[in-house]
Amino acid sequence: MLHRSHLVALMVALMAAIFASPAAAMPSLPIVALEAGKDGPPLSADIRFTKEIGPLSVPIERMLDLPLRANPAGVEHFGPPGQRTALAVRVRNTGTEAGTWILTTGRGSLSYFRLYEFADGQFHTIINGSDPAAAQANLRTYQAFSTEVTLDPGQTKTVVIDFLSDNSTYMPLRLETYGTFFQDRRTNIAMVSGVVLGIAVLTFLNFVFFSITGHREFGWLALAQTFFAINTIHAEGYLTIFLLADKPLLSVMIEDGIKCAFAVSMAQFARTFLKTQHNLPRLDKALLALIIVGAVAIALQPALAFFGPEVRGALHALAWLVTGAVALFLPWVGIFAIRHIGRQLWPLLVGWASLAFFIIYGAVASMGLVTWLPINWHLVGPVGLFEVLMVTLALGLNLRKIQTERQEADAKYAQSMAERLRISEEAARLAEEREAALMAVDNQNALLHASGHDSRQVILALNTAVSVLKRSDADGVHRDLTQMLQSSANYLSEIAATTMSGATIIGSQSNFIALSTFKGETLIEPLLMMFKAPLASKGLTLHAQIDREATIVSDRPLLMRALANLLSNSLHHTIAGGAQITLEIDDDTAIIEIADTGSGMTPDVAAQLMKGVLPRAREGNGVITGSGFRSAKQIIESLGGTLSIRETTPAGTSLRISLCCAFARVTPCSLDEMAARLPGWRLADFDKRCEFETIAADVPQARERNLIAATYDDTSITRGRISELASLMLIKPLSHEMAQHPALRVASYQL
Repeated sequence: MLHRSHLVALMVALMAAIFASPAAAMPSLPIVALEAGKDGPPLSADIRFTKEIGPLSVPIERMLDLPLRANPAGVEHFGPPGQRTALAVRVRNTGTEAGTWILTTGRGSLSYFRLYEFADGQFHTIINGSDPAAAQANLRTYQAFSTEVTLDPGQTKTVVIDFLSDNSTYMPLRLETYGTFFQDRRTNIAMVSGVVLGIAVLTFLNFVFFSITGHREFGWLALAQTFFAINTIHAEGYLTIFLLADKPLLSVMIEDGIKCAFAVSMAQFARTFLKTQHNLPRLDKALLALIIVGAVAIALQPALAFFGPEVRGALHALAWLVTGAVALFLPWVGIFAIRHIGRQLWPLLVGWASLAFFIIYGAVASMGLVTWLPINWHLVGPVGLFEVLMVTLALGLNLRKIQTERQEADAKYAQSMAERLRISEEAARLAEEREAALMAVDNQNALLHASGHDSRQVILALNTAVSVLKRSDADGVHRDLTQMLQSSANYLSEIAATTMSGATIIGSQSNFIALSTFKGETLIEPLLMMFKAPLASKGLTLHAQIDREATIVSDRPLLMRALANLLSNSLHHTIAGGAQITLEIDDDTAIIEIADTGSGMTPDVAAQLMKGVLPRAREGNGVITGSGFRSAKQIIESLGGTLSIRETTPAGTSLRISLCCAFARVTPCSLDEMAARLPGWRLADFDKRCEFETIAADVPQARERNLIAATYDDTSITRGRISELASLMLIKPLSHEMAQHPALRVASYQL
């Protein structure tokens, strides 16, 4: 028989069972099948979540009354950050043996975090992220919020995570065996250690280079690398987990201060290394502004405990803003540095761009803007190591370029000094050559003067014979002989005057010219008389072909001297054969060709002669080659003509002279007619001495006023007097064709 008290208890329990509500249940969840000893499959498609649970004050049980959503496979983001998020996953051991797995979240820093096991209609807290001691213990063991999941065969468990994040809802849940989990952790520790060791080596090398070279960019880069090494260790959570678990503000202060210090040091390195103040002034101002803002953010970090939550949030955002702005701005600095400084700086762009790309990619991936992008913030260490490695490489390449340029500069300086020494020696040699050339010219002038004086003696004898014949030949028996002798005397007199005038003109080294109209034969025949005898004495011949109708407008004494120089070269360098001179008219141009059978010239000597450079060659007898050709070229070009070497071989040389203003016939004109054809010139008759002197007196600067003197007297004395008063000299009789000469046309245009 039941006791009365037992009966009452039974009645109460029965009534509670009848009137009580059913046990709370989690909405329907897919089941993740697990097998002992094997890692779990990807969980993203089997997770269900909600963001409608409400603020943190609302209990987690509210989740049981809400519909749960699913993400596509591979998506590990759960909506925008800043909202409370709750997610659930149900796992079952489908194997025949009991197994243990580690469920890891991949996150170690969240504003709010709770991990529950849902069983018997209740939420059982496994990890409370708000408890510093519990969070520290969990993170020391697993490095990210994680828990063990132990299942017997056929057993099912439901895990619920309730969290709040200010920057990302990225939650890469994994179910891994102990072996896989701790292998991944050891791999991560090894990676961090390698990064820190590599950065430490680079830092040491940069400090060494800074102490050796004194270049401040090495110091700034070493400082930036030091801050990055500290940031790598801190970002992995080691400082927070093992030293600062109960000092969250100090951890935040270190994090933000180190990030800003790295950004400021790298920006200052860029300014120092690239000398942006001079090379890129606009970019320098932007870098300086970022440095100032970063320095302010660093200076405010020690006072973080005295600020309210709003100010702390603003400072945290400012630290991230400075770091991101510097990282995103430096690649543009690298681009401009390559364009304006040198391509050897390409590692700067590669290094800075790699970190900027990683930051942009990480921001896009972590914030879920592109939900399928994976993100692994552990890679920031290798990316940063790659950046500082590239920047250090840029320093090395720049140093190599500087060293190469210094060596090239030293080589060029040595070459310049050698060239100066050579030029000094060359100047001394050229002075000797000039002296010898002037001596040769003086000797030729003396020869021409002597020839002229000898001709005058012959002329005197001929004139005497003519006088005797005229007195004794009253009946005119020897009239023809007398006329022939008189004609010869006049002809020789003209030749003597021309040769002596030409020698005087060349000796004076004046640019003054006297234009006259003369037959081509009067230019060539005196040269034949001068050079036939010297050539014949060497067993050589001299032939001429002259267009008898050719009439030339030029300065005959100067032109004769130029041709005499060229024939003298032929005489000097010809051993057998001889020389030939031809003159013909081709479309108002006189073509004079001088050919010989001499030894010729080398292509280098010919090229130097045509460039107006005196060849550096001295013959055995001490005579300098090239001076006669150069003088002839200067004379012919001053007269509006050209001199060229048509051909030069060991069998001989052929020269070609082109002179403008050559005609088959000319038209005489008066002084007034000529003046009318020369607008801008002042033409005065020098033979009317008083009138000319009056005009010259009225024009004290006649050479600048384009005064032209016309006269019959083409002697050296007259040339000398007129050259001091006028710009040009015209020899009478005048012709209309004279006005076509370049010396008159160009000067008149200048007015």
